[in-house]
Amino acid sequence: MLKSIQWLLKDIVDLIYPRTCAACFDAKPVQDGIFCISCLSELPETNYHLIEGNPFEIHFWGRVPLQAGAAFLFFVPDGRTQTLLHNIKYRSRSDFARTIGEFYGSRLKHAPRFRGLDMIIPVPLHWKKEHTRGFNQSAEFGKGLAESMSLVFLKNGLTRTRYTDTQTKKSRAERVSNLKDAFVVTDSDKLRGKHILLVDDVLTTGATLESCALALLQVEGVKVSMATIACGRL
Repeated sequence: MLKSIQWLLKDIVDLIYPRTCAACFDAKPVQDGIFCISCLSELPETNYHLIEGNPFEIHFWGRVPLQAGAAFLFFVPDGRTQTLLHNIKYRSRSDFARTIGEFYGSRLKHAPRFRGLDMIIPVPLHWKKEHTRGFNQSAEFGKGLAESMSLVFLKNGLTRTRYTDTQTKKSRAERVSNLKDAFVVTDSDKLRGKHILLVDDVLTTGATLESCALALLQVEGVKVSMATIACGRL
C-alpha cells in the first residue's frame, strides 16, 4: 500500500515537473530515473567491465598495477556523453552522477572481475574547488556505485593537499608533474589490506587516477581497481 502511494506521488510530481533526460536534457519520459528511451538505446557503452585486458586497463600498464578497470561510456565530442557530463558539472546536477553510479553499479556487481571489492574511494577535489562547485561529481558517482554494490563508501579516503592548475591543456607528462604528491591517504588503518575501487568522472590521460592510485598503494596490502563514468577512445 505504501509503495503504491509512493509511486502515485512520483507520477503526480513527474506530471507537474517533467524530469529531463540527463543525456539530451529534453523533458521526455525517462527510464531508470535518468535517460529517455531514445538516449538509453544509443548510449555509447564500453562494456569494458566484461573484458580482461581492455583498453582502460592497458592505459595503465607499467604505471599502476590494476586489478580491474572500466568506464561506463565512451566520450564522444558533441555526443550524449558530453552533454551528460556538462549537465552534471555546469548545471549542478549531482543527482545525475549518483544515479549513473547506481545504474553502472548494478552491472559491475555482476561482473566477475569486480568481485572482492571492499570499499569505494573517489578522486577528491581540493576543498576550494568543491566549495565553489558545491559538490564533487566523482564522489556522487561513487555514492551511487556503493549503494548499488553494497560497498563501504569512504569519501575522504584521500585528501588533495594542493590546489593545482587546470589540467585541460597540459600534456600527460605535465599533468603527472602538476599532480606529484598532490594526494595523500587520510587514514591508513582504514585501508590496510583492502581492495579499493577508485572512481572518477572521466579518464583522459589518467594522470589524476594514477597519482591517487599510487598514494593508495603505499598502504600495506592495498589493491586498486578503477571505474569512471566515461573515457575517450584509448
